[in-house]
Amino acid sequence: MRNRKLRILAVVMFLILSVGIVSAHDEAEPVTIRFAAMVGDLPAACGITYSGLGTEASQVSLNDFRFYISNVRLIDADGQETAVELTQDGLWQYENVALLDFEDGTAGCGEAGNPEMNSRIIGEVHEGDYVGIAFDLGVPFELNHLDTTTAPAPLNVPAMWWNWQFGYKFVRIDMLIADSELPAWFIHLGSTGCEAADSSTAPEEPCSNANVVAVQLDNFDATQNFIIADLSELLAQVNLTENSPEPPGCMSLPEDPDCGGLFTGFGLALDTGTMLEDQAQHFFQVR
Repeated sequence: MRNRKLRILAVVMFLILSVGIVSAHDEAEPVTIRFAAMVGDLPAACGITYSGLGTEASQVSLNDFRFYISNVRLIDADGQETAVELTQDGLWQYENVALLDFEDGTAGCGEAGNPEMNSRIIGEVHEGDYVGIAFDLGVPFELNHLDTTTAPAPLNVPAMWWNWQFGYKFVRIDMLIADSELPAWFIHLGSTGCEAADSSTAPEEPCSNANVVAVQLDNFDATQNFIIADLSELLAQVNLTENSPEPPGCMSLPEDPDCGGLFTGFGLALDTGTMLEDQAQHFFQVR
């Protein structure tokens, strides 16, 4: 009987020590994920004119360049995903959502912009050998229909919000088009088909067209690489000289023909707001 108790005790101690060893090797470590906004080979910035964009090689200047990222995971060589716990900094990150802001409130960005900028996501992740990254371009439904006047930062930015019913603009890129009858072109990506009593009421069920872009990138090392948001690649199939109907550009409505080429760049099906099976997104890449 005594020997049996000793054996049981030995097994228990072994399990405790084993858990301790696993925990010691499974500790969280800080991680910084760096982004850069580009227009081809040039940094995206307010007050600069860029040439050769879209199907008509248009000349474009920027009035805004911001987007929300959520649900960030790192991927190991076996394809296993590990969530990054975002630092709750009270400014750029809340729960699992971060705002990346590449406008500085100068030049054409002065009307809706602000001086503060943010090009990184900071947090913690369990130790591991990671070779890729995945994240969503967008805000999850549970946080997408808050009141921007009372929401915590970074979900309190009026320029990134439509209304309670439709929620946030996941992407806001505002452009001026030179030498064109169409002076402006807006990229406002967000959820549509959101059923509510009126625009000041949040929907109780997810919107029919979520329009959240699921991004997965290989060969990513957070200590070495940047994630590039390339406007030139995104607009490769977009004619910036045409618009029908108003307002100019794409407001994510499935019936808007101006959204077709843009949604292809995002890897989204315009009619359903889900990811295309045979078309990857072209907005983000690793460098």
